[in-house]
Amino acid sequence: MRRLPLFLLATSAAFAQELTDSSYAAIRDHVLPSADELRWTAVDWRASFWDAVVEAQKADKPILLWAMNGHPLACT
Repeated sequence: MRRLPLFLLATSAAFAQELTDSSYAAIRDHVLPSADELRWTAVDWRASFWDAVVEAQKADKPILLWAMNGHPLACT
């Protein structure tokens, strides 16, 4: 089972597309996130839970609490 990741890594190079001036746009479009995948950036996130509580109470709106192992802003 330990050999499978090594095998996949070694064989992936055989299927890699060479980066040229003509293939650059296609590879770039494949790698960059689509507009649909970037919709989460439009959410007006708060870095502090208390700031969100105060603002939500003023606007009479609910709060989405994102809880995970690690900091949601990748500050760990």
